[in-house]
Amino acid sequence: MDLKEALKSELTEEEMQHLVKSFEVVGDIAIIEVPEELEHRKELIGEKLMEVNNHIKTVLREVSGRKGQFRTREYESIAGEGETETVHKEHGCRFKLDPTVVYFSEREAKESQRITEQVQEGETIMAMFAGVGPFPVVIARNKNVERIYAVELNPEAYRYLEKNVFLNKVDDSVESVEGDVRDVCPEYFGRCDRVLMPLPKGSKEFLDTAIRCLKDEGGILHYYTWGEEGTMYDRAREDVIEVADSMDREIEVKDMRKVLPYAPRKWKICLDCLVKNKK
Repeated sequence: MDLKEALKSELTEEEMQHLVKSFEVVGDIAIIEVPEELEHRKELIGEKLMEVNNHIKTVLREVSGRKGQFRTREYESIAGEGETETVHKEHGCRFKLDPTVVYFSEREAKESQRITEQVQEGETIMAMFAGVGPFPVVIARNKNVERIYAVELNPEAYRYLEKNVFLNKVDDSVESVEGDVRDVCPEYFGRCDRVLMPLPKGSKEFLDTAIRCLKDEGGILHYYTWGEEGTMYDRAREDVIEVADSMDREIEVKDMRKVLPYAPRKWKICLDCLVKNKK
């Protein structure tokens, strides 16, 4: 039985039209949007969600969009224990985190796996905006890499990043670095075969830093940003080429893809780019 079926006899036809049937599960926490029209029914929705997913211990309702420097949301507990720290499992890895203080989306699990499949043995990787570690930890657990530098600015996310590196026993290959990428990355300029930029907000302003992290002979850049229907990849491609050109580098876009829906007709997208010196 799904959530819609469980609530069919509890909500009116009009209320059912406002029900958001999809929700995100992070560890034993369910996160759901409850529109204003169902405000008076939020506890019932939370209880029924727990009934149809018996491993859920807390249900959180989104009460704000992502905001602030660390792109976190505000939540309200509407059912269960109210505990917001959990352990989320994906790709054979465990991630301890609290979604109320860090950015994390289980919907990006396919993307971390996709990137992992591209990594070659012995690579040195820069993981900018590493969060609690999904990209660097999954890569390190599945590929024999030389080194992954995982950089994170949010102190809470960095605290969980360090825990998850040890929890998954990848501390021999993943180095956690706390700070702003613009401040700490210069130490790693020219040392990396691959750079990940999974935070789309304002990503263009970090492109020059990311490209400088690549080795002199070049490497792979995974550039994430926003794209709108109709011109999905045009601006992103132009931005990467423009910045690379100013640094006397060439860009060959190897792949472009949608990652997650963000808003109506707007997506989080990724460009996989080969960065080379100009001939």
